[in-house]
Amino acid sequence: MIKWKDIDFNKMRIFVQHSLYYFSGQGLVLQTPKTHSGKRNKKQAQLLKVGLKLIEDHFVVSAFGGELVNPNTIHKQLLYDSKLAGMKRTRFHDSRHTHATIMLEIGENSKVVSERLGHSNVSITLDKYSHVTQNIQDSSADNFSNALGKKSLEQ
Repeated sequence: MIKWKDIDFNKMRIFVQHSLYYFSGQGLVLQTPKTHSGKRNKKQAQLLKVGLKLIEDHFVVSAFGGELVNPNTIHKQLLYDSKLAGMKRTRFHDSRHTHATIMLEIGENSKVVSERLGHSNVSITLDKYSHVTQNIQDSSADNFSNALGKKSLEQ
């Protein structure tokens, strides 16, 4: 969960400081990320500033007035909005997977992707996204072959 104070609009970064969970019998529980590397910052190309009178301790994704919203409510709203938009059914958490997959496929350094996801070790990222790295390996062989051919011609 991101509070407004966790956003640096000038540097276009979001600092991930909390996770929100719903526990039966306890309700909503705000926790720090599971690992130290889970506390991280993310660049954000565009952020929408709202005109409400919010303070820096309000949550960005929140009920009117900045209060916490149950993650299940966010999930249900996403499903509803996705259906209206004609998109396939997806979970909110899937956007994290999509982000990582796209970053790896466009050639972003796996260490950078790992840090953005808050993984404590790049091997976790590479293990989880091995299907992507296999695609990259296939195209890498072609790229290397092409580069080698160009080097041979230059000599």
